[in-house]
Amino acid sequence: MLQTINQDMIPQAFIEEVRARTDIVELISSYIPLKRAGRNFKALCPFHSEKTSSFVVSPQKQIFHCFGCSQGGGITQFLMLYERVSFVEALEMLANRLGLEVPYQKAEKNKAKTILYDAVYEASLFFHKNLMQKPDQNPFDYLDKRGINQEAIIQFRLGFAFGKNTLLDFLRKKGFALEVLEKASLITSQRSTPHDLFQQRIIFPIFDVRSRVVGFGARTCRPACPVGRQDKNIPKYINSPENSLYSKREHLFGLNFSKEDILKKDCVIVVEGYLDMIIPFIHGIKNIVASLGTALTLEQIYLIKRYTSNIILIFDSDKAGEMATLRTLDLLLENDLKVWIVKLPSGYDPDSLVRDKGKDYFLQFLGKKQDFFDYKIGILKNIHDRESIEGKTKIVQEMLAAIDKLNSEVQRYEYIKKLSEAVKVKEEILLLEFRKISSSLGKNKDNRTVKKSALGGGVISITEKLLLRFMFTKKGAFSLVRKNLTEEDFTSSLARKTVSYFFKNYPQGENVSLKSLAVIEDKEISGFVSAILMDEDIPIDKESFKSSLIKLHKNRTNRLKDKLKEEIKEAEAGDDRQRLKVLVSRYNKMIIAAKNG
Repeated sequence: MLQTINQDMIPQAFIEEVRARTDIVELISSYIPLKRAGRNFKALCPFHSEKTSSFVVSPQKQIFHCFGCSQGGGITQFLMLYERVSFVEALEMLANRLGLEVPYQKAEKNKAKTILYDAVYEASLFFHKNLMQKPDQNPFDYLDKRGINQEAIIQFRLGFAFGKNTLLDFLRKKGFALEVLEKASLITSQRSTPHDLFQQRIIFPIFDVRSRVVGFGARTCRPACPVGRQDKNIPKYINSPENSLYSKREHLFGLNFSKEDILKKDCVIVVEGYLDMIIPFIHGIKNIVASLGTALTLEQIYLIKRYTSNIILIFDSDKAGEMATLRTLDLLLENDLKVWIVKLPSGYDPDSLVRDKGKDYFLQFLGKKQDFFDYKIGILKNIHDRESIEGKTKIVQEMLAAIDKLNSEVQRYEYIKKLSEAVKVKEEILLLEFRKISSSLGKNKDNRTVKKSALGGGVISITEKLLLRFMFTKKGAFSLVRKNLTEEDFTSSLARKTVSYFFKNYPQGENVSLKSLAVIEDKEISGFVSAILMDEDIPIDKESFKSSLIKLHKNRTNRLKDKLKEEIKEAEAGDDRQRLKVLVSRYNKMIIAAKNG
């Protein structure tokens, strides 16, 4: 499993150095065109579609904010949003721009991982050179027969492994230790002495989302065997064994090439194999990736969600492919993705269909895609006898379990209506059954994830805005807020979330400032803070700050008084004299304390 590197492993002084040396206007203008607008710069927002510029960059504050979609923050947040990367990956990219290397506090482990990256990178170049120099025509003929031209070979850095320890010898001469090559899964010692893992195979480098080689897929292509007639004892495809760089479940083949088109089209097509991805891609269907297996994993789904919430699955139409699709459907629905499934003609996969029939014919089938409901019920009707009570019950139970994974109450109701028509069972009966299934699965409204926009969390009063702005712009303000208030004193849920974040991360009452924005990973908080900082209508004089502090403190006292009054009424109604005495005493003390200021 790939080692997780988090923000805590990076010295704060280095984060501050990167922040101080990176100008936000220069950074953002390298991605999108900015126009001067008074003291600030404006642009069409890269994070949502708009016709009028609402994306503002402040060179003075070194922040950005979109008043249309409420995304905002500093340099790290911009890269996290634009490149769809983590905080650490964004910081690495910023450091690279400055010619710096991130000084991870676990330096030895990071250094070891860098050497592994270097090894697989050199191996990919070695394999590619083997293919391009054509000392053996057989692999080139195979790729040509499969419709892969030289341009595609170069773009995807396809290669060929001769075996016979040619890679081992090459990398040893480059200075790589045997231990490194084994850890990178380039050589194996299983049968005796170390030797190349890949022998007489066409090589498909597997890139991560940042276009770094992390592993390889390899298809057999022995010179003695005519193309398509391989030794049955030799597996057609093998992949790099999992190691500290490569975990099959965490990567999608081709995503580094297709991510921009996935963003533009707001949709991804997921297929199974390398050629199923490459052939449609080189024919102009660019928003496509391969799953490197028969079913999507949770990690791959999280990766997809960085770029889109709409997914089209095209897996094999055999029994194994159908079962893999059904397993994937459940995970996708649970993670709030909209999913469609495409069935190709019998005997075809995306690779062969595009080659034989052309891109337009393939697109026609995309246009016939089914949603999860139609696809799943179609399969279930083939598995179970829908005319029998037992068969119909199983169909209903499995369909309701899938519907329960939807987060939208409207969608759930509409699909239950649709199910009623499909199985000829009354809606009322299905709703009763649905409640049972939903309850047994431990699902209810309260524990469902509720999505909120960056402007969510209720109306924010000027009092709360003023206190938050002071926290970031005036020295000592944060300590005063922390000393006199709690997060519960803020009425807006987003303000409470923000205050809670800073109370937790600055427990000793240290000063927070604009610099603090650089390390916020939560985009909802960073967008909220950037909106507060961009709002020039918020007064920032000391008297306003003091009166706002007093106001929220009084509001808390009034809430507590009201609560005590209710409890006193309850005690009186229940004739609980002992509790009444305690509550009245507490109430009187609160009144005295309020009078004494």
